[in-house]
Amino acid sequence: MSLYQPFYNGKIGVVDLTTLSSYTLDLSADLCRDHIGGASLNARVLSEYESDSLVFGTGPLTGSLAPASALLVGTFRSPRWDHLCHVPCMLRSGPELKFSGIDCLVVRGAAKEPCALSVSRGRVRVVPLPDSPGKPVYELMQMLRQGAPGFRASIVTGPAADRNCPHASASIGGHGSPDRVGLAARMAAKNLKALLLNGVGGLPFREDHPALSKATEKRLKDSGALSNKGFLPVVRTLDDGAEAAKVVRGRLGRNRACYHCPCPCMTWAAPGKTGTGKESILLMDHAGLAALSRKSEDALPLLKRCLELGIDPLAAAQALREDRPLREALDALEALAAAGTPIDDEDYPSAPGIETRDYRILGGGITPLSTGRAWAERAASALILGICPVFMQIAARLDRSDLLRFLSPDMEEVKSLAVRLDGQVEMLLEGKIPEAGV
Repeated sequence: MSLYQPFYNGKIGVVDLTTLSSYTLDLSADLCRDHIGGASLNARVLSEYESDSLVFGTGPLTGSLAPASALLVGTFRSPRWDHLCHVPCMLRSGPELKFSGIDCLVVRGAAKEPCALSVSRGRVRVVPLPDSPGKPVYELMQMLRQGAPGFRASIVTGPAADRNCPHASASIGGHGSPDRVGLAARMAAKNLKALLLNGVGGLPFREDHPALSKATEKRLKDSGALSNKGFLPVVRTLDDGAEAAKVVRGRLGRNRACYHCPCPCMTWAAPGKTGTGKESILLMDHAGLAALSRKSEDALPLLKRCLELGIDPLAAAQALREDRPLREALDALEALAAAGTPIDDEDYPSAPGIETRDYRILGGGITPLSTGRAWAERAASALILGICPVFMQIAARLDRSDLLRFLSPDMEEVKSLAVRLDGQVEMLLEGKIPEAGV
């Protein structure tokens, strides 16, 4: 596969849930060259299938030694807006799919009964889950570990998706996700409760990658970009982030980073005590917690319930309207999860200083550490290359050529890739499914 040989397995997995069948196809080198990868490649692959199909895919840098190379992207036509949306899934999601031997997974049709998809060793297996609807996300995770052990990453849905709640949100390993645009709803329409990923292999990246990785990290460290680690430094940059910082004071444990990320932006927290005990939750949705903190000093217990129900914390905060006793607030979340009234589309999802359409196209939940077109282009580039979009903003001094050098040591090739990336970013932000063959 020429330039892209070290970065892809060269395989697309296809599963038809209607017939419970699966097979693999070769991933064309020309397709990779023209669309680079990630969200852009997903959109092109989707053009070959039914419009209600769902594509999970990786970028060329996913699973590599490039910083924060964690990304998996779910691409689909939004059930709420007439354009494509691309939801970034972090932690270990991307590397586990790629190291399973598949670069891109197409999900077609709908199963008659609830099920999960297990991807490992280049094969996709359908796992029946007849007793899963209505279970809180944490209980579902326990069921999956018992019935389909061995997976190292997962994307699951909760009771809100089962009840057709318009604000259901897919959850990465039970920790929530940046999904504010309907990935959970698209999965629910297919009776797909979970995607389970188990990477057991790897890819032979170039010999200069370790040195290149160290040099890139040193450049970031010297610039000060890696000095503030954890959830709090990021959340404090947001409107009313100071309120969120007060809510979690004295309740924080260890930080956590995505795959190969030198700057963790997530932190474990205990709703009622310091430490990382059984009741701890992983804080990864900066905007969601900030929004809940504006409405209630009980933001952490409310966030925990959002994660159990599989509901978007930002929508939950808007639904609360005003501060109220915890019991009443929890009841309001239950009502919202039970197919509650949709939040006004004029206000949700959105972020200050960012075009609403751009924000929705890129999942609606990427923490906005910058504004305007600069935010959109940086986030879109991350979703194409396979890099965490939050890290791409934290490391704002990291020029994209620093990342493209992981794809090619030839600077003329890097310049050509940069031009191609610009074109794919523009196409991505149009929100359209490319025509087959384009």
